[in-house]
Amino acid sequence: MTSSLKHLWQMSALRQAFALTLVFLGVLVATGFLADVSIRANLNQTIDNDLLTKFNQIKADLAKGVSYQSIAGSYQSESEHFSLDEFVSFKSDSGRIYGYPIPDVYGKTGFINLALYYFHEEDEEETEEHAETETSWRVYIGTIPGGRLAIGSSLRARNQLLNTLPYAFLFSGGVMMFITLSGGLWFGWRSQRRLSKITRALDQIAAGDLTTRIAPSSCRDDLDILSVKLDETTQRLSTTLQQVRDLSVNIAHDLKTPLTRLRAQLEQTQEQNQKGVSDAEGVAGALKKTDDLLEVFDALLRISRVQSGERKKQFQHIQLADLIHNVAEIYQAVVEETGRSFFVEIEEAGSISGDQVLLVQALANLIENALRHTSIEAKVTLFVSGNTIGLRDNGPGIPEAYYPRVVEPMYRMEQSRSTPGAGLGLALVKAIADLHQAELVLSSPTSGKGLNIQFVFHPPINEQLGTI
Repeated sequence: MTSSLKHLWQMSALRQAFALTLVFLGVLVATGFLADVSIRANLNQTIDNDLLTKFNQIKADLAKGVSYQSIAGSYQSESEHFSLDEFVSFKSDSGRIYGYPIPDVYGKTGFINLALYYFHEEDEEETEEHAETETSWRVYIGTIPGGRLAIGSSLRARNQLLNTLPYAFLFSGGVMMFITLSGGLWFGWRSQRRLSKITRALDQIAAGDLTTRIAPSSCRDDLDILSVKLDETTQRLSTTLQQVRDLSVNIAHDLKTPLTRLRAQLEQTQEQNQKGVSDAEGVAGALKKTDDLLEVFDALLRISRVQSGERKKQFQHIQLADLIHNVAEIYQAVVEETGRSFFVEIEEAGSISGDQVLLVQALANLIENALRHTSIEAKVTLFVSGNTIGLRDNGPGIPEAYYPRVVEPMYRMEQSRSTPGAGLGLALVKAIADLHQAELVLSSPTSGKGLNIQFVFHPPINEQLGTI
């Protein structure tokens, strides 16, 4: 039982629903208190205004010559000049009292409160009858022509209303609290179910099941968005792990053959040394194979450093037109020496924040790939348009189905792996694009022949929001 309650209390959605209900209860109590104070003040002000209005009206009537007896008679009900709701009493300058006699309060001025028992000098039966309706009175006393006038109004209706208010507040507050608590717990339970589903999915992912998906068909709120983001993260993790597996296999393929050849070369050199024959050519060949292996590892390390994001600290403002001009100045002669044509296209070049050294290296890798995979009659075009840079050639190109794979480390379309290279050139280009939060797009040129590789740089989020 204790563990179950503890588990329930650990559910944040239910705790939040309970906390909000307590807050609502506190607000309800404070609102009820303020409403009670406000209603009391408004009722008292209304009664005082009515008494003052009646007093001024009687004063005006007396000034016009209306007799006090006729005015007092209009208030006569259960007893002489007295009813359960209101009364008037006049004390002349000579000391005579007209209307209902009240205690000697005529010397006061303004509003006072009097209890009902001040007004009765009756037999026992009448006293008991009035005791059932005993209440206080609000009285206004002031000077009028010929004496002093007291006019009073019963607070019975006011007191009955005020006595009823707490019960009304308690009843309505209880109903509202029950509805709020029930609704809050229901919504909290629904949210908790979804959170529990996310928790179970994370447990499955932690256990190695990367096929787990939790996102609903449509996004309704932040929990659905969280589910979508978790699915995207799981998908990226699954892709990354698959790439790591593929990379391990590719490294094994790429390194096993040269290492085997290196071993054979060293064994041959050792045999020659044992025979007393110097094999300088064998040593040179072994060194060349060793250098090739070191280049592979250096390329992998460069990709790792780029992916770590450390180079972001060196970002600076870059004019893309200047970047293209610099690369063209370095590589145009190299490309044309091979017999290929080299072109530069610049159209409304923009600017970005980035690492110029890495971007130059990325474009250099693309140029080297173009030289390696195109014929000597090919055309190589370096271009920039807005916030997009890239390279286009009219060589054999790459089948569209291989676009996602060729940017993976150590992936090579040539499965025999007999041609030079380790399949790391485009992988480094992809890592540099990711570092700059740019989209690396591979496509076929409009001519339909060759390969078009471009970096599409997106503006920062704050700039995107500023244009909305």
